[in-house]
Amino acid sequence: MKINNLIDRNFSAVSVLEDTRVVADILKETPYTAVIDEEDQTIGIITIKDLQANPESLQVIDCNITKPKVSSEQTIIETFNLMKEAKSDFLPVYENDQFVGVISLMSVMEKLVFEVAEMKQHYQKVIHDLRNPIGNLQGLSNILNETLTDKENHDLLKLLNLSCKHALDILDDLLFVEIDENKPLTKISTEMNSFYKQCINEQAGLSLLKQIDIATNLSNDIILKEIDRNAVKRAVQNVISNAIKFSYPHSTVKISSKLEGGNIVLKVLDTGVGIPEKLQSEVFKKFSPAQRAGTSGEPSTGLGLCFAKQCLEQHNGHIYFKSTEGKGTKFYISI
Repeated sequence: MKINNLIDRNFSAVSVLEDTRVVADILKETPYTAVIDEEDQTIGIITIKDLQANPESLQVIDCNITKPKVSSEQTIIETFNLMKEAKSDFLPVYENDQFVGVISLMSVMEKLVFEVAEMKQHYQKVIHDLRNPIGNLQGLSNILNETLTDKENHDLLKLLNLSCKHALDILDDLLFVEIDENKPLTKISTEMNSFYKQCINEQAGLSLLKQIDIATNLSNDIILKEIDRNAVKRAVQNVISNAIKFSYPHSTVKISSKLEGGNIVLKVLDTGVGIPEKLQSEVFKKFSPAQRAGTSGEPSTGLGLCFAKQCLEQHNGHIYFKSTEGKGTKFYISI
C-alpha cells in the first residue's frame, strides 16, 4: 500500500521570513502550512507544534521546519515508521525532488484501519470456505470407515478423521477469536454453577480418552449472571481441555467454584507439565509462542486462551493463572 492517494496536495504557503504571530493565526485554520524561501521554493512545513516548541521565535526561520522527506512511492508502513522516528504528525512529500504535498498521521491511520477491517472480512470468508470441504472429508471418512474391513485402512481413516477434526478445531478457534468486540453479545440470565457443571460434563469424553479424573467441587450458591452462553461455554471448555491436554494420564484435574465479592470464580487446577516462566507472559496472545503439544502429543492452535481472555473481558470478567513448571497450573475465571 503506497501513500500516493493519501497525499494532501492542496496546501497554503508562508515565507520563511514571515512573522510567527501571523503564522499562528493561519495555523488556527489548518494543521500545517508549507514554507517557501525567497525564490518561492518549498523548503519545509510548519505546524502549531513547531511554534509551541519555539515560543521565543519571531520568524518562521527560527523554528524547526525541516522534517524527513517522504516519496509518494513509499508505503504506508514506511511512512508511519518515519513519522514515529521524527515524532511528527505531518511530513512533506516529494516527487522527483519536487514538493507536492503533505501526508498526515491521521490519513495513514485511517487507511490502515480500513485495510485491517477489509482483510478481516476476507479472512473470515476464507475460514468459512475452508470449513465446508474439510467437513465433507470428515463425513466421507466416516462413511468409508463403516464399509472397510481391512484394519490398516481403518487406522488410516482414523488418522484422517483426527486430522480433519484438528483442522476444523483450528478454523473454529480462528472464527471465535475474530469475533468483533463491538458486536452485541446474546446475553441471558444463567445460573452459573449448573452452567459450569454442564461445561464440565461435556468434557467427559476427552478426559476418559486420556484416563484423567475430573474432580468437581462447585459451590451450592445460586449465582445468576447475564452471559452469552455459547461464548462463555467455549471459553471455559478451552481452559478445561487445556488442563486435560497438559496433564499426565491417570492424574486428576480439580475444578471448583466460589463467590468472591459479587463475582463467581471458577478454578481449574492440574498437576501437569506447568508453564515455563519465560512463556507465561505469552499465554493469552493470538498464535501464542507458548503453544506446545500435550502430554500425549495433542496439537495446539495457540488460540484457545486468546479467545477465552477476549470473551471474558467482553463480560467484564477476567482470567488469570499461577503455574510452576513441572508441577502444574491453576487457572482462574472470574465473572
